[in-house]
Amino acid sequence: MGYNVADIIEKALKIAVRRRAIYESIGQHKSDILYVKIFSNVLIKQMDKTVKYYESLLNEIRKVTFEEIDFSTYDKMSSLISNFNMRLNEINITSGREFLEFSLSLERAVYSLLVDIQGRFVKNTDDVHTRTYEILSDIILSKAKQIEMIERML
Repeated sequence: MGYNVADIIEKALKIAVRRRAIYESIGQHKSDILYVKIFSNVLIKQMDKTVKYYESLLNEIRKVTFEEIDFSTYDKMSSLISNFNMRLNEINITSGREFLEFSLSLERAVYSLLVDIQGRFVKNTDDVHTRTYEILSDIILSKAKQIEMIERML
């Protein structure tokens, strides 16, 4: 059995769980800064929704057969995700605005990663009409909405 979109979603799920942990940690360490605590709670709830979204996608995907992703493409995608994970670090936050700017930067980086992964999946014009491409597009759209939410808070 080869790789498919479920493998990518599982990796995206791990990134979401890690981002949630970062937001939670910042909220706990900076609980004396009211806005950081509030923003942390909002972003944690958003990450919880993202995790549930990915989990429901995985449940749906496991019931259906999807296009396989060739090994070399999957290997490149996996490498991108691993490199991204190594760069995920908590920073020292001193204000609510700084926390939102950090969160916005992080969410934009995840968005860019997802777009890059989707782009690597496309080898010819037929690939944009696959279910895998549609699912990745939905995930990217969801991420864009999260970015817009953080931009509004800023």
